[in-house]
Amino acid sequence: MHLSGELFKVMAKIDLLHVPYRGSAPAIQDLLAGQVDMIFDNIPSSLAQMHGGKAVGLAVTSLKRSPAAPEIPALAEFLPGYDINSWGGLCGPAGMPSAIVHKLSTLAEKALESEGVNASYLKQGATPMWLSPADTAAYRKADEKRLAPVIKASGAKVD
Repeated sequence: MHLSGELFKVMAKIDLLHVPYRGSAPAIQDLLAGQVDMIFDNIPSSLAQMHGGKAVGLAVTSLKRSPAAPEIPALAEFLPGYDINSWGGLCGPAGMPSAIVHKLSTLAEKALESEGVNASYLKQGATPMWLSPADTAAYRKADEKRLAPVIKASGAKVD
């Protein structure tokens, strides 16, 4: 989420104060209490507050509108080229035998193709997507390269 805000700052050429939080819950609490004016958050953790009328979704950070909240515009509609997504993956220890990696990958793909699992992700505001282990590594590498200038400009550090 930090990098979503930093990318916004760089592309919009504005200055915002980054307030670090230990997760979405305390950030949302401060937003609802008026302690902060805005937050960058994942849709699944803030969708209930938006549906409950306690928070307003201003924009999503993906290139296109989210199927979970199609009424919320994509930031790219106002700031062309803005595109950043949170994503998660199934991970294992380095050196995991390739047969196990292949089996887990196959099971993950089948799970995401399942109507129930897919619907569950969408209901929570997440967009399910399966990539092979090689494609995941390439996606991560490309994302890191694309965001490197933003990270450098922000002074962000991994803690």
